[in-house]
Amino acid sequence: MAEPLPLRLPEPIVVLGGGGFIGANLVRRLRADGYEAWAIDIAPVPWREVDAEWLDLRHITAARRAIIGARTVFHLAADMGGVGYFHSDADFAASTDNGRITINVARACAESPQVERLFYASSACVYPVELQHIAYPAVKLREDIIGFGTPDALYGAEKLQGLRIMAKLPFARVGVLHTVYGPLQEHEGRRMKFPAAAATKALDALETGTLELWGDGSQRRSYLYVDDAVDRIIEVTAAEHYGGPVNIGATGAASCREVAEMCLRIVGASDATITTNEAEPTGVLGRDCDGRKYERYYGAPHQTSLAAGFTKFIDWLKEVR
Repeated sequence: MAEPLPLRLPEPIVVLGGGGFIGANLVRRLRADGYEAWAIDIAPVPWREVDAEWLDLRHITAARRAIIGARTVFHLAADMGGVGYFHSDADFAASTDNGRITINVARACAESPQVERLFYASSACVYPVELQHIAYPAVKLREDIIGFGTPDALYGAEKLQGLRIMAKLPFARVGVLHTVYGPLQEHEGRRMKFPAAAATKALDALETGTLELWGDGSQRRSYLYVDDAVDRIIEVTAAEHYGGPVNIGATGAASCREVAEMCLRIVGASDATITTNEAEPTGVLGRDCDGRKYERYYGAPHQTSLAAGFTKFIDWLKEVR
């Protein structure tokens, strides 16, 4: 494939979900790079300190208002949470709200005479759970198997529907996001995803001497540092070429126990005891990311090591907790 042209996104840019974890990091990066970038979200999170407009995208009028004048739209708006959140009654309300938001965004962008690029953040939860029942070796999920099995929970089914809707828009690009972690991530309550839970529990272990894992700790995932995720989202959106939905995730899976042990080493609590709670939900047992399609279309991406990424994440947590 020919070398890509220098990347430049059409401006102005709007980031829907710009007050969330990945969205806020994306907004910061775009503004640092000199782009005119607006952030839209439903309500502020004080510790993210995002300058945004607050709109409820569950209403089509709000979605239309949100993209007025925009030439590039990043759609990351969603009711999000970890495995404890989506394997609960919250799954219904979150997934139906997310579906409404995505339909509204797609309709608003389709009606707009100005939108040239639309990025949609789908999820690795679209992949068939039937392939992910073995922790080791964790299956490397490849884009051409999307839709050939059961998505992970109602959340995954909605993200699959969103992916299919976006395929109808010629200017839309879809990134299938695997586990992303880093600064600005939720770090309290059942909305926490595992990376934040492991990091915060490791810090607490300095006093408690214990760290609890859900399940037996053998579950495996790949973990992408948020700066790398932002780089790839921008690359996929700005590139002249696009070959359909593409994974945005780290290659190489680690077990939950391995991540917990690493976090304990980083904080200086290696002697803490790791306990397990198999009554809590774990999600699928093994999930890795196949990065070959991304490399074929966009080149070999940078991937921050787990140790370096979690060290940065934990340093940030120390400042905000």
